[in-house]
Amino acid sequence: MKKLRFHSSKEEVEKILKESSMKDIKETLESGAPVRAIDDVGIYDRYKDGTNVYVKKFIRGSEGEDED
Repeated sequence: MKKLRFHSSKEEVEKILKESSMKDIKETLESGAPVRAIDDVGIYDRYKDGTNVYVKKFIRGSEGEDED
């Protein structure tokens, strides 16, 4: 994997960080542990088999989005 340098461009930094994050997520899932993520429905744990288990769902109110 490439190393960040002081004069690295924004695009290069984002690419390196994305690759590193994807590698960490893959290793975590392969170990059997879930990865915590968020989407427009709520916060969930994602498992290796693709199962998503929501641990917190958001409630949409008339004044915007509120948490449960």
